[in-house]
Amino acid sequence: MRTHPSLLAALAASLAAAPAAAQVVVAPAPPFAAARDSAQTFAGWPRALSTTSPARGDTAGYWQQRADYRVIARLDERREVLTASGTLTYVNRSPDTLRELFLHQHLNAFRPGSRWADADAREGRVRFQTLAEPAFAFERFTRAPEVGGVAVAPEYPGGTDSSVVRLPLPRPLGPGDSVEVALAWEARPSTIPRRQGRRGRSYDFAQWYPKVAVYDRGGWQPHALVPAGEFYGEFGSWDVTMLLADDQVVGATGVPVEGDPGWARVSRTGAPFLGAAAYGALGTPGAPAPGPRFKLAAGERAVRWLARDVHHFGWSTSPDYRYEGGVYVRPALPNGTAGGRARAWDTVGVHALYRPGDDSTWGGARVTRRTVAALRWLEQVYGPYGYPQMTVLHRIESGGTEFPMMQMNGGPQQSLILHEGGHIFSYGLLANNEWQRGWMDEGLTSYQTSWAGRQARHAVAAEAAGAPADPASVPGGAPLAARRRQADDFTRAMNALARDGRAEPLNRRADRNATFGIYNAMVYSRGEQMYSALRDVLGEAPFAAFLRDYYARWAYRHVDDAAMRASAERAAAPDTPGGRDLGWFFGQWLGAVGTIDYAMRGVRVAPVRVAPGRAGGAAGGCWRTEVTLVRAGAYAHPMPVGIRTAAGWAVVRGDPRQARETLARFTPGPPLEVRLDPLGTTEAVATAGYAWRPAGSDRTPAPAGLRADLPAYESAAACAAASAAAAQ
Repeated sequence: MRTHPSLLAALAASLAAAPAAAQVVVAPAPPFAAARDSAQTFAGWPRALSTTSPARGDTAGYWQQRADYRVIARLDERREVLTASGTLTYVNRSPDTLRELFLHQHLNAFRPGSRWADADAREGRVRFQTLAEPAFAFERFTRAPEVGGVAVAPEYPGGTDSSVVRLPLPRPLGPGDSVEVALAWEARPSTIPRRQGRRGRSYDFAQWYPKVAVYDRGGWQPHALVPAGEFYGEFGSWDVTMLLADDQVVGATGVPVEGDPGWARVSRTGAPFLGAAAYGALGTPGAPAPGPRFKLAAGERAVRWLARDVHHFGWSTSPDYRYEGGVYVRPALPNGTAGGRARAWDTVGVHALYRPGDDSTWGGARVTRRTVAALRWLEQVYGPYGYPQMTVLHRIESGGTEFPMMQMNGGPQQSLILHEGGHIFSYGLLANNEWQRGWMDEGLTSYQTSWAGRQARHAVAAEAAGAPADPASVPGGAPLAARRRQADDFTRAMNALARDGRAEPLNRRADRNATFGIYNAMVYSRGEQMYSALRDVLGEAPFAAFLRDYYARWAYRHVDDAAMRASAERAAAPDTPGGRDLGWFFGQWLGAVGTIDYAMRGVRVAPVRVAPGRAGGAAGGCWRTEVTLVRAGAYAHPMPVGIRTAAGWAVVRGDPRQARETLARFTPGPPLEVRLDPLGTTEAVATAGYAWRPAGSDRTPAPAGLRADLPAYESAAACAAASAAAAQ
């Protein structure tokens, strides 16, 4: 999820001190008359940090629960309320016996008395804490939930927050057992949009149903929704039948398998590609079961949606939507790209829903073309897209939010579509706990968005060295010099947060960050900085292999930092059992705060000769350069040291395990300059201690386009042999 003003302006605004404000709490009535307030127990949740992967981040022994929903929902526009009922089939695949279920009613965050409203009041934001009927949101049971046919009284551990529900189980649920939970509820978004909303006859149902909490190796993971931190869900299937006014036009997670979503009537691009048979044609083996029975009121129609292997279902509806459609026909996958667990459809439906006045910004196939470009790029990064469609729709709120198969966006920008589309891979298919480890998806999709736009450090450095741009990257963008300045400004801003004590460890739980602004800076920007540093540690090809391995092993699963680290370690040393240990890297970035900062001490340069007759005789102009490399910052890094000769740069790396080391290398020809991070690939910014030049030498900057892959030899003999071979 992201809002897209300029990066540094947004960072400055988010970190500005907020004025103090009086807290206003209006305690709402309990959402269900029989609810018991057990607020004293809520402080103990979650009992343990969310963990999903077994030891060493391997998939062997991995398990996750399953949650299948079958729902029928009617939108009553006169009351502005959705009335719904259905069943949750919950399968316990854990080795534990469960005696309770936890659900989320996230819409209850957007009203007075919630922990969200309290957090807003503490930081001086006025949104939901003063809303009165009928402006605030709610989600409430209309009858007691039935667990295995037995009615149970829901408990609200958060008291007036009421966004977390506990259901005691009438009978223990053992390993391998399942239970059916019958649910009936009403839901209403708030008139102030934030991750949901309503305006006139337009509704963004980003949150709208009792969402089962995740049970993982750390136990139950219920969490009251607050501004800092987002979601975590169980995978399963969704079968949703919507009863709507005849003129409503709908976009949703899943594919429409029965009824009319309204697209054809308002289409600007001919007959839509519905993809209704994506999961098999109705009536064929393995296809969806028959839909529910219902009675339509006058002026209503029904549309039924099916989604599989998803952990959330979002939808938006408005009679004002216009529709444009297209398809993404998958090309042959790049070499080395394995599909792994992700199911791939040869043809993916692409749908754009936009509003009156959007014709010149969203229309004219602009959004559908940008969505296809995003899919092409993201498949190159990760592997095959694992769903049959992608919808991008114009929501009420600005910014953007991702859902499986769908983006609710406030604008049509390519960067926003790339960012939220990236989330459908990293959070949708690779499902991390966003309120405990938001850096895993927010930082990663921020990084891949910069990478796609040729703004990431490695892309800027490669372009400066004369390498061609990645053919799948998004065309356009700022000139190279401007992108280099932007990268340096970004690093300075992030490092300043670390130096002045405002940065927090990336693995800190979202709601425990000092402010909402700090949370955003950590999970988006500092998370992006971490992936930039990881790319520099691994190198180009291993970094690409890391992302493909991560996706191939973990699609449709919950992920944590151990799973990610294991994929990176395998990619770093594919021929070594278990890979190369990167615990030092992930430990410092996730568990501590610091910067990458090194200095050179005692640079010594001298010509050398080799005894005649050995390795080609005379050294042929070989020079020895000796540099003492000293770590000045808290973060270790294999710092690059560049030696520039007339032919270009020879770059060697320091050992990140050493706080101080002396490097000696031999180059053909005299060094004209010795510089730390000569190509600008690290998350450090050059200081006075970063460069050395011979006394009296020309101080003009090194010319652009110099070769950056020259060898630096570990012995004079090797240098001499290479020089002799080159002279022949």
